[in-house]
Amino acid sequence: RSSLNSSLDWFDEYHPYEAIIAFYTSLAATHSDLVTLTPSIGQSLELRPMPAVRITSATEPDTPIVLITCQIHAREWVSSSTCMYMAQALVDNFETSPEIRDLLSKSELHIIPFLNPDGYVYTWTNDRLWRKNRRLNAGSSCRGVDLNRNFNIRWAQPGGGSSSNPCSETYHGTSAESEPEIEHLVTYFKSHRPIIAGIDYHSYSQLILRPWGFTSDPPP
Repeated sequence: RSSLNSSLDWFDEYHPYEAIIAFYTSLAATHSDLVTLTPSIGQSLELRPMPAVRITSATEPDTPIVLITCQIHAREWVSSSTCMYMAQALVDNFETSPEIRDLLSKSELHIIPFLNPDGYVYTWTNDRLWRKNRRLNAGSSCRGVDLNRNFNIRWAQPGGGSSSNPCSETYHGTSAESEPEIEHLVTYFKSHRPIIAGIDYHSYSQLILRPWGFTSDPPP
């Protein structure tokens, strides 16, 4: 079975939003025994769908879930490419890899291909280095909220690595979860249990970061 652009040539270049949506649609159609596509978990500010992709062979209820999120920062194009490559590799090698069969029989991988679809589209049409979403900030000529600073965990805390300045690339928004993209992700997270792990792919620096970022105390 061959899905759209399943050849490795697909990964020789980056692809726009519409092509990536088509990639996952094709993947789900050609591997329906492993892949389930939710066309949208909600819409972005500019009304673009935010799909979710579930990959598993497990049939038991309450199968542990690993949530994988991609492209929260618009300019980090390799984030969405990494998620596509991983999804393609899992289905392509399912029959021949005992490790992948074991993984998918015991867990569900849920991929959110775009946490920031509007910003990603903007990097293709206007500004390649755009980072935030496309929020119109009241009282400011500067647009966008850094979605990675908009979660309801120590939101806007002093020294927390975010800014109250709408012109800053780390602007945290007017309130926690003020942005629909983050609201949709949180709703999805809360409605799918048990989630035992989460991975958010970025391209800045050669680092593996784990909670918490604000203390050396280990998380619960």
